[in-house]
Amino acid sequence: MSDTARRHLLQTGVLVTAALFIGPLIGCAALQPGPRTVNISERKLVEAITRQFPRSNRVLDLFDVTLATPKVRLIPAENRIGTLLDFTVGMPLVETRTQRGTLSLSYGLRLEPGDNTVRLTDVRLESLELPDASPSNAARFRRMGGALVEGLLPDLVVHRLKPEDLRTVQGWGYQPGALRVVPGGLELQLDPLPR
Repeated sequence: MSDTARRHLLQTGVLVTAALFIGPLIGCAALQPGPRTVNISERKLVEAITRQFPRSNRVLDLFDVTLATPKVRLIPAENRIGTLLDFTVGMPLVETRTQRGTLSLSYGLRLEPGDNTVRLTDVRLESLELPDASPSNAARFRRMGGALVEGLLPDLVVHRLKPEDLRTVQGWGYQPGALRVVPGGLELQLDPLPR
């Protein structure tokens, strides 16, 4: 066999070997990874929510409201979280006596990509109890309860994603996606980065 024929055979062999080994690797690299999930335990979620309280604010320029001692429960069937809170309401313009009671909320969580925060969304007042209030004051508070809650908890930040965590996830080719309440905690979907 001549040197030219040997060189040609060797080059052909190298090309075939490259096609056999490198081709599948290129194909694998071209496949976009599917979504992945990260689980956040119920304990960590409860800690993140509990850190936001006590919370005080003046609502509608009429009520001084303080929310405290949250008791958190998961509602996976509705993708929501329920929280029972103790509250106090003072009405400085109407009377000096402070009203005390409990209220129950439910809400979802959403990821705000603009500042990489996890926030409450779709907050609903489920119940409001004022055991020591007169019937007329209790009725008035129940009617205004939704406005009180919306005034206190609009877009409340419960967690801020760390920049280094985001860089790590992006290094893997993902970005944070939807949040879902599941039995035992919260699930964060990681979506593939657009190519």
